[in-house]
Amino acid sequence: MAGASRLVGGKRAIAKLMGEIQREFDKTPIRVPLEADSAAVTLPTGTVVNNYHGPVVTVTGDQAQIAWGNNSVQQGQQTIAQGYAGLAKAVAEVLAAVDQLGLSDTDAGDVRAQAEAVLQEVTKEKPDGGVVRQGVTMLKGLLTAALTSGAGELAKQLIQSLGDAQ
Repeated sequence: MAGASRLVGGKRAIAKLMGEIQREFDKTPIRVPLEADSAAVTLPTGTVVNNYHGPVVTVTGDQAQIAWGNNSVQQGQQTIAQGYAGLAKAVAEVLAAVDQLGLSDTDAGDVRAQAEAVLQEVTKEKPDGGVVRQGVTMLKGLLTAALTSGAGELAKQLIQSLGDAQ
């Protein structure tokens, strides 16, 4: 029993000593300067680290608009008239692919102008169906110039998607 009381007394003495040490640490915290060697740090494969040195703007969602550093801004969004969404998508694909079609500068410019005219018409509240049909027909005709180039298959797909969307 004497050994057990000595053990309990020893535990109390250790607890008392630890309490006194903790109070000293609380009064004066220990500060340890750290230096790291960045060459020794390796990131797992696929880790993306972005270092931004300025304002960062992240925009998600459809139809988001941002203006930055302008004195005055006028922004608007055009909506596609009902029934023309598929056609607008097909025309946008044509615009995105113009540079891949191998067209002359003149033909490529004509394709862009005609595609923009069709898009402008389908964003009106009440598009003129005749103007849209004529514009699409002209786009198809202009795209036939690319059928004999190396991008003939792409031109066929674009002509087909325009036809399917009408």
